[in-house]
Amino acid sequence: MKLEDLLATDALIPSLPEAVHRILGELQNEEPDLRQVNQLLSGEVGLTVRILRLVNSARYSTGGPGIGTVEAATAILGLNVTRQLVQAAAVGGAFKGVPGVDMTEFWRHSLDVAKIAQSLAEELRLDKGAAFTAGLLHGTGDLILKMAMPERASLQPGFSADDGRYEAQLADLGYAYPEVGAAFASRWLFPEKIVEAIRYQCEPQDSEDQTLSSLLYLSCWSARAHELDIEGTALLDTLPRDVAGAVGLTDAERLCDDKVIAWTQADEARDFS
Repeated sequence: MKLEDLLATDALIPSLPEAVHRILGELQNEEPDLRQVNQLLSGEVGLTVRILRLVNSARYSTGGPGIGTVEAATAILGLNVTRQLVQAAAVGGAFKGVPGVDMTEFWRHSLDVAKIAQSLAEELRLDKGAAFTAGLLHGTGDLILKMAMPERASLQPGFSADDGRYEAQLADLGYAYPEVGAAFASRWLFPEKIVEAIRYQCEPQDSEDQTLSSLLYLSCWSARAHELDIEGTALLDTLPRDVAGAVGLTDAERLCDDKVIAWTQADEARDFS
């Protein structure tokens, strides 16, 4: 299937849910009514659960007890981050029953990438909310491809442990999951910097602003190295030092540490999916 045909098939790319559309519409007003946002969110139980899971996984709290209500979440995070999290949380409910995909494993890996991206963004004084969201969404294009072509050879290996997936899809299809994921993020009205980071996550040097795409590249590398259980000299030999240097990450070797984040457990990913 050609890329333009795939992107033109509405049935393959999940639509923005009406409830999310209403919430985002309120958040985009010049003076959003936070009470109205909270009321709309409270009426969407599944969405609320995912938002609270994201908020606490992303460690937006100040070190105290976890955030337990949407009212507390929106008060602490502010409107811009709330908007990003509403979009990101809705994605978890948009992909159900993708052929041949263990969705718990998919979101577990995606949450790991998101957590690493947020940690790096905080260290580099970048937008950690955007970094977390980009990490969470980075593999959504692969899900769409899997729905469109479930038997395609380049889509068969498990996403989290397949470090040659991008190149295999380019050779097989002429395009790959980053382009499809960027199209999905754009259709769901995510900020352009997140769309661009997803599009160039495997080739950050091709992006006009390499910062977020490079950070996403590094996060994916670190999470996949953990999945593949690479260690020692083999791990250091594949460390993308040039990409790390491009964003000013002086201690790139910390990405090799098995404790770079608190790795996501299956129950956390299951709640999200």
